[in-house]
Amino acid sequence: MSRFGGHAVNFGTGKASEKLLPEDQSLDNLLVNYAQEIIPNHFIISSYDAIPEYMGKYQWKTIKKDVFKLGDLEHDFTDLLLQYQASVTTSIYLGKHHYNNVYAVFIKTHKEGLEDHVPDYYESFDYVLQMLIQSVDEKPELDTIKLERILLILFYKMGLIYEDSITLFKRSKTHLGQMISEEFETTTINALVDLDSDDKLAELLKKRGNEQA
Repeated sequence: MSRFGGHAVNFGTGKASEKLLPEDQSLDNLLVNYAQEIIPNHFIISSYDAIPEYMGKYQWKTIKKDVFKLGDLEHDFTDLLLQYQASVTTSIYLGKHHYNNVYAVFIKTHKEGLEDHVPDYYESFDYVLQMLIQSVDEKPELDTIKLERILLILFYKMGLIYEDSITLFKRSKTHLGQMISEEFETTTINALVDLDSDDKLAELLKKRGNEQA
């Protein structure tokens, strides 16, 4: 079972329902007619809301040339409804999807910590979040603010909004990982506590930009 199997089993047509998607699930159509503008010029599509045809689970050999590791997250596992809470580690990777300003987030939740809860769980690289950042630049560059906003949106969509939901975030040693601030490693643990609405998320994202401007 993958996390997407979990969506289907536990949430049916709710949290990750294809019924929310338009018939035309091409990248361009979804970016124009479906993606949510979470803050000005930042549009997101998340598999935690609905799973477009091009999202879902991937194998490492398919994406390894196109993604860079951002870091590892230790957190409560929220993708399946479990009788007892499980603590897991999720590795986070970032790439681009067709356009220079469309970013694809892949996560791999390691099976350690899940063996006793979900014996048939298997690891995969799951395409769970996409972000379009509109810019006047023809070749926009990622920076600390953009990377940290992407991570905050990811954690929010993962449902990590409760005290102790996040134990630790450790940035990777890749170029992109080192662009994430040391402060983010320490503040992210509590940054999303009680962040239970998109409006609150938007305020946090704006604040993050203002603090680092």
